[in-house]
Amino acid sequence: MSYRIGVIQPNIVFGDVEGNMERLLKLVNALREWDLLVLPELTFTGYVFESREEAIEYGKRYMDESLKWMENISGEYGGGVVAGFVEHVHGKVFNSAAIAVDGEIKGVYRKIHLFYKEKEWFDPGDKEPFVVDVGKARVGIMICYDWMFPEVARILSLEGADVIAHPANLVYGYAYTAMKARAIENLVYVATVNRVGRDNRAGMDITFKGGSQIVSPKMEVLYRAGDGEEAGVVDIDLSLARDKRYTKLNHVFKDRRIELYKRLLKP
Repeated sequence: MSYRIGVIQPNIVFGDVEGNMERLLKLVNALREWDLLVLPELTFTGYVFESREEAIEYGKRYMDESLKWMENISGEYGGGVVAGFVEHVHGKVFNSAAIAVDGEIKGVYRKIHLFYKEKEWFDPGDKEPFVVDVGKARVGIMICYDWMFPEVARILSLEGADVIAHPANLVYGYAYTAMKARAIENLVYVATVNRVGRDNRAGMDITFKGGSQIVSPKMEVLYRAGDGEEAGVVDIDLSLARDKRYTKLNHVFKDRRIELYKRLLKP
């Protein structure tokens, strides 16, 4: 069952929302057809905020515009789009990612595990991970540092995800190896999408080095981006993510011994 995953690895300039959207659009237009398009964490604004107040201000100013951009792209191309953005709602501000399908926002995931200074800028996510139908595939979302916690990918897989979209702003390379493990642990496809460019503000000078990748349920790297701005598409076989057997006698979910995992639920 063929399915096409596209990735956009952009050079994001902090605060240049309009310019970032223009650059993103050029990269989108350069791609051939896709069923699911995945973009990085905090795609439109950049990553390093001066303060929580600044994050709130960006959420107030650009949240609706960011969501509308995603709706327009998904509507025009007739597929699904996952991208990170600053969400401001009810006095809280979240590092979130939305999924738009055929011109309509179908869900917003709020990053559960905040990394470093994000704890000063954002509120932690307050909803469980979820899965959305995007054409023939079931798609779940996790964001960047969520990679450190295998529970997120497992929940999405138990909910029926064929593909995990993983928008990120990665500085360390460990996540790429870890997401190979998340793929084979759950027999799912994983699209980890990073950015390039530099955020030099708030006393931090961070260079984002790209390396976006798509991994198969067999831990095969089907696509690996370089360290520059680029876009790419990979054809995948969804049937590989629907069969949860390792061998004729082993099943990734049925072999679990959940009666012995009670410690996982204790603080």
